[in-house]
Amino acid sequence: MIDLLKTLIDWEAQPRRAVETGTAIIASGEPTGLIFCLEAGQARDGDGLAYAAGDMLLVCEALALASYRTPVEATAPCQLVAIRQDVLEAGLKRGGRLVWPLSRSIASDITRRRLAG
Repeated sequence: MIDLLKTLIDWEAQPRRAVETGTAIIASGEPTGLIFCLEAGQARDGDGLAYAAGDMLLVCEALALASYRTPVEATAPCQLVAIRQDVLEAGLKRGGRLVWPLSRSIASDITRRRLAG
């Protein structure tokens, strides 16, 4: 997924964060204005899903909701790229005007099903 993002946005211009083991990367209730990509390290979300380098964290929640519902914690030291949602939106819209709303619609459906149990 990160390789695709690198073609859509100026990857090197995006801010980075370093997070230590045991530290929250995303807290439940945190606004979804930032979408996180794991460049290095490992993390686990509140549902037990593991993330490794190259993964986007809770991308469906980020596109579907105003705030994250599922927390994510670093299980090893992590290096993250923080992408503002408007930057991602602009990059996706270059693929056509329907790409952004379609992406959000798909993410909403996936998130609704996952949160329903």
